[in-house]
Amino acid sequence: MTGSDPNPPIACTLNAEQRAERAERLRNVLADRYEDATEREDGYTFQFDGSDETLAALATFVANERQCCSFAEYTIDTSPPYDETRLTITGPEGSKAVFDGLDDFLNEAKTA
Repeated sequence: MTGSDPNPPIACTLNAEQRAERAERLRNVLADRYEDATEREDGYTFQFDGSDETLAALATFVANERQCCSFAEYTIDTSPPYDETRLTITGPEGSKAVFDGLDDFLNEAKTA
């Protein structure tokens, strides 16, 4: 469970080494499953394939992210025919900027 601060700061609390480790996990686990992103006014929706493995990997990603980015709201969505899983990340003003570049990172990691 995360802390109970009702208004956590809009900032990632990972240090540089932890960010590098998180990026490596994203590259190894989710990049190949990544399909596209849609920018929203308050955040992003990222589309991934609809496999059970992707659903589990996204749940693990969210469990980790809410520890360091506890200001954000995370929604995992999948529905029939289950060929796509969506992760929506939103939050209070300023949240979107924290996740700017995630789409580019996943696209670059996918093609690397």
